Amino acid sequence: MLKLNRPTLSSSNLAALLLIASLLSGCQSSSAIMDYDTQKDFSMINEFSQGPSKQGIKSDDLTQERLTQAIEAQLLEKGFSTGNNHNSDNHIIVSHFITTQTKQNNSSINIGLGTGRSGSNSSVGVGVNTSIPVSGRETVEMRVTIDFHQRGKLIWRGYDSFNAKGNDSPKKRQEDIDKAVASILALYPPGAS
Repeated sequence: MLKLNRPTLSSSNLAALLLIASLLSGCQSSSAIMDYDTQKDFSMINEFSQGPSKQGIKSDDLTQERLTQAIEAQLLEKGFSTGNNHNSDNHIIVSHFITTQTKQNNSSINIGLGTGRSGSNSSVGVGVNTSIPVSGRETVEMRVTIDFHQRGKLIWRGYDSFNAKGNDSPKKRQEDIDKAVASILALYPPGAS
């Protein structure tokens, strides 16, 4: 009968593996950024309503709806409730907007054409160089900004960006927005991480 020795995982090896795993997960940091009123006590805020953007920027209605739903779901998950008591110290009005920047893909092929004659007499040459785009698809960097206002004053702002393409499916667009909103709202309340 053949006896197999199974390797055992000692507590020191397990601790080393857990340390490596935590370091690797720490490398996947969020690209979200926030700014806030340092004089504000955020621990009292537990109610929200959504309002129009103070920036006057309007994107398409489908994107607005996806963003509104993602924000509401994330805030409810964080323990907020919805309400309309705008003058309360525990209420905020949440607004959001998206700005975009188009990036042209630089995929192209260069072609050179030429004719010439070389010999003991003389040489003549003509050359043309042109660039033909391989793909006309553009990438759009979308920056999601979420603002928290209280009594007309901005008290907290967070934003993050992601890349989108015109041929992204509605499901992919929703996933990208959900990830950006989760990344932003993970920074709220300030000092919680």
